[in-house]
Amino acid sequence: MNADSMRPLLKRLSSRKFLTTLAVQIAGLAVLFAPGHAEAIASAAERIAAIVAMVLVALGYVNAESKLDAAPPESQ
Repeated sequence: MNADSMRPLLKRLSSRKFLTTLAVQIAGLAVLFAPGHAEAIASAAERIAAIVAMVLVALGYVNAESKLDAAPPESQ
């Protein structure tokens, strides 16, 4: 593999769809191999999802504010 073909691969591996699919697969395997801990795994997954959502909202806000600050002011 050369550098040109690695870039799309890295982009695909860091996509939200891939990461979500990976997280679901890991949770499924955890429940499959530790059925007695299914409730604890579900609780941990909910907490992780809440943390991720809070971080993404904060990053989205910072991104939006930085774009507004970088834009030239409108003339009135």
